[in-house]
Amino acid sequence: MDTPPLPPEPPPPPPVAASAQRAVAAALDLIATADRPGLWATLRAGEDVLVDAKAVDDHGGLPLAGLLAAAEDTLSPTADPVRRLAEAGAVVLGTARGAPAAAELVALGLIDLALTTQAPRHPDVVCLTPTAGLLPAAGAVVAGTLADGCRALTAMTDPGAWPADVRLAAGERPRLTVSHQHRTALRHAVGELLVAGVEVTTVDTGTAMVPIGQRPGTSDGPQVTAHGVRFLGRPFDDQVLLDLAALLTGEQLKKPYPATGTALIVFGAHLRGQPRNVELRDLGARFTGGVRTAPRYRMRALDGQAGVHPSDDGAALLGERWLLAPGSLARFRAALPPPMTLGPVELDDGEPATALLSHPAPGPDITEFGDWRAYLRHRTATRRGPG
Repeated sequence: MDTPPLPPEPPPPPPVAASAQRAVAAALDLIATADRPGLWATLRAGEDVLVDAKAVDDHGGLPLAGLLAAAEDTLSPTADPVRRLAEAGAVVLGTARGAPAAAELVALGLIDLALTTQAPRHPDVVCLTPTAGLLPAAGAVVAGTLADGCRALTAMTDPGAWPADVRLAAGERPRLTVSHQHRTALRHAVGELLVAGVEVTTVDTGTAMVPIGQRPGTSDGPQVTAHGVRFLGRPFDDQVLLDLAALLTGEQLKKPYPATGTALIVFGAHLRGQPRNVELRDLGARFTGGVRTAPRYRMRALDGQAGVHPSDDGAALLGERWLLAPGSLARFRAALPPPMTLGPVELDDGEPATALLSHPAPGPDITEFGDWRAYLRHRTATRRGPG
């Protein structure tokens, strides 16, 4: 007798939404178990922070919902960065006895992040010191992960504080300089970065990094510390340093800290690995993934470029999405040769976006391939001929 087939596996349950109340309850238990009262200058009553957590859960959709924070005791609870953290959904549990204590609270897992007036030295946390002026009053964010630190910085930073052409990525082959004095101490980190494709030299130009505990000198530029390594950069190159640090931590930073980017969809010679992609990378553009358009576009081969235009008898086309700062996008637009232009497209999920298109121009129609790279593979194969 045949065994009846087993019923299909039920679909996995949907992920549980982050709950500030659950996070606070768990943290209060951990704080009691850890028994480190000397790290706290003030610790708010459990009833009060649970009330704040319920308000966060009731609001829904706050960017820092579920994160727990503390501030260095020299920062006023009404200071602008502390207030912005709370408004973004982080629940502030209290104040720490100085920056080292704040870092220890994060390292112990009692809180997710802390605001400090200076960058503490602790090998088990990340410390993000943004460009001077971006974070009034507080000088740094200490966090367990770069992603949490970036979320907090974004919530506290005025988008209008960034230059119009701020870089949103370190690029495909970022350059990094290390002094002869520090290279031995940073041997492991240098090796990791070299494997990741970073160009490391000892010439005193570009971005620099020094080991934690060394005095980097005064600078208005950002600093990012991760895995015991401190990266230093030029003012407003905050995301460049974050991307370099992410190569050491293994994190994937989905959104850049400067929340000023405009999406641009490209299809042809500006795709990754194609000859004109360098134009995007030189502008500090950030690759955020592949896309597919709605089935209303046609593609022509125009002297090494993909000429895309809307058409009633079009098809869906594959492309890539890049983020550029507003000023960088304007520079990109100004440098476009005819017949290329920027215009609106609709993606397959209905989302509108700006794309690199073309005015009508003669050229072979390659819409059937649906993808510039597929067309290039076909062209190479047909040129090669039988072998």
